[in-house]
Amino acid sequence: MASPVQKAFCVLEFNKCHSVITVQRRFRQRYNQEPPNANNIRRWHRMFEETRCLCKGKTSGRPRVSAENVERIRRTYERSPRKSTYEGSRELQMPQKTALRVLRKRLKMKPYVIQLVQQLKQEDYGKRMNYATFMQESMEDETMADRLIFSDESTFHISGKVNRYNSRIWGTEKPSTVIEHERDSGKVNVFCAISSRKLYGPFFFSERSVTSNVYLDMLEV
Repeated sequence: MASPVQKAFCVLEFNKCHSVITVQRRFRQRYNQEPPNANNIRRWHRMFEETRCLCKGKTSGRPRVSAENVERIRRTYERSPRKSTYEGSRELQMPQKTALRVLRKRLKMKPYVIQLVQQLKQEDYGKRMNYATFMQESMEDETMADRLIFSDESTFHISGKVNRYNSRIWGTEKPSTVIEHERDSGKVNVFCAISSRKLYGPFFFSERSVTSNVYLDMLEV
């Protein structure tokens, strides 16, 4: 079992490098013995960040996060509600779990997802129904599943634009907002497909625009 001095050593080293492996290596070099496991090192660091103490014992019943830190978190996310808890924890210099717990439990905030959907025209509804009926009837053929191929493509931007599925806005009410982004920024398009038998791709397109002819060239390769 690690002594208080050794615990303090682990906390200080982890605060410098944020790497458990590095802390364990330095522990071996200093004390010439097997280091504490990764979970203990992280737990001691989290305990010190939240209570400024590595002592065991009963708590006083007070909140583990001070009112000052709660207010810091509130101001941070009121100013930048799209900031991730990872970014917020680095900016505030506190554990990510602490920031997340305060946002949810103390500030009653929720991470709202920005939803982007395909616009449907009036004639699209009939087409969707016809396709669903066709597929339902086709599945009566036992060989149909083996002939199905599902495909999709994705665009990766180099301008800093984030994936909308990973974008969150922290708040106490659902926001009404839009995201503006630069059109025609540097990007790469990737295509992939899958069937019951194999995976096709991924295929990378060097062209700026993916047209039907580009797809045909890719499929004929």
